[in-house]
Amino acid sequence: MGGNREMRLVSQQILPEQKMFFKVLDAIPTPICIVDDSLVIRYSNPAFNKTFSKSPCKTCHQAVFKRNIPCESCPAEAVFEQQISESRQKSPLATDFNVRHIPIKGLNERPYMLQFWQNQSTRQSNIHPLFEGEQFSREILDALPEHIAILDRSGKILTVNKAWREFARVSYQTPHRSLEGDNYLELCDAAGRSNNNEVEAMARGIRAVIEGTMVEFSLEIPCVIDSRTSWFLFRASIFTSNNQMKVIVSHSPITELKHAEKEIEKLAYFDSLTNLPNRLLLSDRLHYALDWARREKESLAVMFLDLDHFKVINDSLGHSAGDELLIAVSERLTNCMRKTDTVARLGGDEFVVLLPNIKRISDVSNLARKILQSLTSPFKIKDREIFTSTSIGICLYPDDGADTETLIRNADLAMYQAKEHGRNAYQFFSEEMNQKLLWRLETESALRKAIQKEEFTLRFQEQIELESGQVFGAEALLRWQHPEKGLLAPDDFLDIAEETGLIVPIGEWVIRSACQQNREWINLGLPPIAISVNVSHRQLIQLNLPDIVREALAAAHLEPEYLQIEVTEGAVRGNFEQVQRVLNDLAAIGVKIAIDSFGSGFSSLAQLQYLPLRRLNIDHSFVRDITNDPKDTAIIRSIIATAHNLGLKVVAEGVETERQRSFLQFQGCDFIQGFHFNRPVPAEEMTDYLSQEASRQASGD
Repeated sequence: MGGNREMRLVSQQILPEQKMFFKVLDAIPTPICIVDDSLVIRYSNPAFNKTFSKSPCKTCHQAVFKRNIPCESCPAEAVFEQQISESRQKSPLATDFNVRHIPIKGLNERPYMLQFWQNQSTRQSNIHPLFEGEQFSREILDALPEHIAILDRSGKILTVNKAWREFARVSYQTPHRSLEGDNYLELCDAAGRSNNNEVEAMARGIRAVIEGTMVEFSLEIPCVIDSRTSWFLFRASIFTSNNQMKVIVSHSPITELKHAEKEIEKLAYFDSLTNLPNRLLLSDRLHYALDWARREKESLAVMFLDLDHFKVINDSLGHSAGDELLIAVSERLTNCMRKTDTVARLGGDEFVVLLPNIKRISDVSNLARKILQSLTSPFKIKDREIFTSTSIGICLYPDDGADTETLIRNADLAMYQAKEHGRNAYQFFSEEMNQKLLWRLETESALRKAIQKEEFTLRFQEQIELESGQVFGAEALLRWQHPEKGLLAPDDFLDIAEETGLIVPIGEWVIRSACQQNREWINLGLPPIAISVNVSHRQLIQLNLPDIVREALAAAHLEPEYLQIEVTEGAVRGNFEQVQRVLNDLAAIGVKIAIDSFGSGFSSLAQLQYLPLRRLNIDHSFVRDITNDPKDTAIIRSIIATAHNLGLKVVAEGVETERQRSFLQFQGCDFIQGFHFNRPVPAEEMTDYLSQEASRQASGD
């Protein structure tokens, strides 16, 4: 409301004999207004004005700021129409508030509605005591749900409302049992001397308000009622009546809010599935443990655990079975720990263990073995016996890191090392692992630059038809012309490219470059040959691979039959249906499909018969010892015979000697490739070689 003059006019219209009533309302921090039966707001306290002046809703109590204009959506309208004495209802325009209505009578018995706007999102007391002149409005005071008492300057209780009186009757604690005539401050002091810290703080707060060093004091306090602990928001503030200062003390129930806070805290700091501490709480505890270890010059250990083959269990039995397994694993891990240790779940099947106050490294090793042993027994999940294990990485403070991030990262690195060593094992961190990580990061960064600067190049190795001895194709092999390290083979960078996804843009470059090079050879008048390009699993699961191939062929004006896509068994095994769909789309374009390095991936020809294959490349590991090892000889014979029965041509890779060539020709192998003829060479050298072969064939040699 505007100034004192406007307040006086309103008070004369509504409650002419209760001037102090409005002064007290002005001092209350809860939004309060008075609405007449035409829905015009005749009074609003400063808290109300401040709250709704920021409201984004234009119609919400616009009459506060434009007097004598009815509110378009006033909650009091329904209350007036139903002629009920009291009502609570949700505000349609301010959804963070509940509105409580109390009818009052003004001049000529005109009805008005006193509105209390209770904020549901804060802990502030929503309704405060109202007054009339020298006396308290007992009817209004007793209608309030808060426990309210009025004290004089000395702390003596002048009056209490109905809610306070009922509270005092069931409370077991001083000063909550106090009533009119008792000195509230003295009772607080007495309880404070009995080590009741909350009550002692209440007394200090009241005195600070009386002395003027605080405008308002509030504190959350527990109180035992019927052997159960309830929570209240204690508040103290002052007002002046007839030049005498008085103190308003109130208790607002917040037990439900405290319970909600506890649930929110649980959600914030604990994993919802296993109830273990989550990453946030782990970080907090690790910070604390590190501070303690620094002060006391102690050691601590961090373990990073990852379940072995969890994805297989999750995918085969379903996510609910996976969740049950995670819960059971969490219980076993917890049972392995000391009381001071922390087991946290980071997410998925990853866990971290914090071990403070480590005296001997052997204690950490013993615990790691205990964890591995605890997981050897089968888990009963959905009427099945499930077996699992874990790989554990361990790092120590202060040797392996001095902060939270470094310790967890290094333990993670050690865990991956444990997996590489066969899983179901533990591994301590070493600086060598860190150097390996740095190398991988540097390689990834250099690869990204290499893509931008086109530092890659192709080498070509011919493929020979055994029956005619003629070149029928060539394989495009990727190389990286590193600006500092020189020419790098795929073994030096391809795994990192695959893991980071950089293999996708690199693979696209290889396909485009191979097609373009083949077109250049055709333009030179050389006999057309098929160029073979290796495609990784990461590329195969991209549904747009056929579009990439189609665009590369079109850009080079190359017929599809002169491009062959080679995929390994490993690339085919994962996401088989999706890979099958992509390969079928490629075959539909007219591109040849070959399975590369067959025999190294432990698949079967029976599985591969569902793919649109034209050729099968025998892995060089079988070719190497075919003249010395009877097992390899038998395997080669079997592969060639079965492939021919399936209508596939066979290419033997890694042929290096004449004896190998002769044996393969005798067994009916169709094509060979290897150092016996030539090493992979740049495009210029391959151009010369193809030219010489073309001349030789033309001369009939």
